[in-house]
Amino acid sequence: MKKFLLLLTSLYLALVLLMPKVELYFTLKNLLRQEHIVLTQETLRDRWFDLKIEGLKLYYDGIESATAEEVELFPWLFFNQLKATGVKAGKDLKKMFDFVAEKIVVRHSVLQPLIASVEAEGNFGLIKGSFDLKTGKLKLLCEPNSRFKRSQAFRELFRKSEEGYIHESTIR
Repeated sequence: MKKFLLLLTSLYLALVLLMPKVELYFTLKNLLRQEHIVLTQETLRDRWFDLKIEGLKLYYDGIESATAEEVELFPWLFFNQLKATGVKAGKDLKKMFDFVAEKIVVRHSVLQPLIASVEAEGNFGLIKGSFDLKTGKLKLLCEPNSRFKRSQAFRELFRKSEEGYIHESTIR
């Protein structure tokens, strides 16, 4: 029995460590291109347990929508995580939404295979929520700071409810 568990553990570690993370990233870029989303990056490094991307820029329909100083992807099969730091609105959107996220974390686990959790922290306050992978429904709960609460973007995106300030949308 011990040999079987050792074999399973070794197989799992080999899959995680030897997974072609860079190739999977470029496959993702090609899939996103079909949705008019283009990702560019300055550096891309496979660090065995994760994939580190620096200087990431996201373009939607040719508009620079967001930039991130650093993105770390942890594809561990049973638990996956994306952690982005220094996320800002792109130069084309800064006039409409000039808020900065110090950290954004998206987690997915086999314990809840159809739900991805979302957390963001920045100069806008704190946001927690979930994304239903089957239906495409995004639900975010915001604890805004006073500056963000007064902004036009906040009033357009979030509504007051019993739980707090909520944003709900469907992404297809």
